[in-house]
Order: sequence, then C-alpha cells, then structure tokens
Amino acid sequence: MNVTPRKAAVALVAAAGLYLVVSLATGRSARAEPPADLEAKPADLALDVWKAAAALVEAEGYAAVLDVRPADAYARYHLPGAESVPGASAGEVAARAKGRPLVLVYAGKDDVARQLVLDARRAAPEGRIHYLADGARAWYLALALPVPLFSDQAPPDGYTEAVDRVQRFLQRPAAAAKPAAKESLDLLARANFQPNLLKAGGKAKAGGAKKKIAGGCG
Repeated sequence: MNVTPRKAAVALVAAAGLYLVVSLATGRSARAEPPADLEAKPADLALDVWKAAAALVEAEGYAAVLDVRPADAYARYHLPGAESVPGASAGEVAARAKGRPLVLVYAGKDDVARQLVLDARRAAPEGRIHYLADGARAWYLALALPVPLFSDQAPPDGYTEAVDRVQRFLQRPAAAAKPAAKESLDLLARANFQPNLLKAGGKAKAGGAKKKIAGGCG
C-alpha cells in the first residue's frame, strides 16, 4: 500500500482525535502529567507541605516532627506525630537528628523556624533538618481541612481517598502502604486543591466579607 505524506497526516490527526475522545470518556486527561517533584533535597532549608509530607512518608515513622510553638498552639492543632517542644534550642533540635532520617521543625513564624534550622544544622552538619514552610497552617489547609466546604470548585477525582490514605499512613506507618501513600501525595501535589474561599483572592460571601482562618494553627 502506498502511504503518501498527506494520508499519513490525516491518519495522525484521526488517531489524535480518537485518543482525545477515549480520554474524555474515561475521565483521563489527554495530556500525560509528569509526576510532581516531591524530593526533599539535603540543601533545602524549607520544605513546602507536599515535600514535607513525602519526606515523612519516606521516613516511615522514624522522623522527628518538632512543634516549637507555645503549648497552647500545639493543643489547638498540630501535625500527626508532632512533639511539643516550645522554644526548643538549636542544640535540642540537633540532638534529635542523631540516628534519624529526617527532622521537621515548624514554628508560628517561618523566620523563627528558619533561624532555628540554620543554627541546628551548624551544630549537626550531617543531620537532615528542615522546616515546614508556613508551618501548621499550610499542613492544615492542604491535608486536614475539609476543603470542599470552602471551595467554589469540586475536588478532583480521588481527592478524598488520597487525603485519607496519606493521613492513615502518617498515623500508622506501614511499608506495605507506602506506595499507595506516595501515589496519593503525587495526585494531591499536582492538583494542589486548596480552599480558595479562604484566600485573599477568593470570592466574597454574602455581606461582602471573605472567610479566613484565624490564628489557631499558627
């Protein structure tokens, strides 16, 4: 059979159209999405919530999560497995790094956490010590808040199940559940579905006021 360039081009367009139809019918995007970059590099001081969660999943329960906020802030809300160490010193943080794959620090303000991690790294140069950018608030918005209640858009497919898998793994780490937890984090990181009605740019509710989170997580 003699295939001309014109016929080949028509066949290619037809195949692309068929793929688009099948993709839409099955709920998948016609464009393959690359996996999210969730690697916590040793040089990173700050980790966003997705990289921090991925690092904790990878550590399988052997990481130290240190909440250096006041005890009352910890009592209101804290990360899964976090230890309350109000006003911890750099030496105390560095000591926790011994024999652990990761130390994750969070404070009420990023400036506080950043300086603490810098000083702790000087005391323990070999330790994997990071801080969580935007602290407990970032974690709460991404992985604890019932987001659909505060968003003007529907959550992506599999969102609720993915959040549940990550939460369950962090509460009870198990090697067999790690692949599913990592896959769930990848989905959540790529979707980055967060409550836009709580942000400054969100739509105003009736009466003109925008709902926002108070300082309960900070």
